[in-house]
Amino acid sequence: MKLHIYAPGSTAKEAHARTCPGCKQRTRLLKFYTPRYGWDATCIRCGQKWIDGESAEIPMTNGIRMDNIESAKIRWRVMPPKSSNHSAIQGNAE
Repeated sequence: MKLHIYAPGSTAKEAHARTCPGCKQRTRLLKFYTPRYGWDATCIRCGQKWIDGESAEIPMTNGIRMDNIESAKIRWRVMPPKSSNHSAIQGNAE
């Protein structure tokens, strides 16, 4: 038996310069919009993540925050400004 899981890719991205609620430092937040899941954001200074406005749980693993930062930067570089399957964006996680 094969199991297929549909996970849509991000369709929009934004970058914001503001104070991170996690590290309380002025930094950039890289944000990505995924249909059905909403916005997720990552602080590129401390690696804290928010999913649809809620602080994401960080597993107790060595280097997880650096991994969050690197994966957000890679997603930012690879993804075009707005993908062809992007529909209207509703709401915005802060």
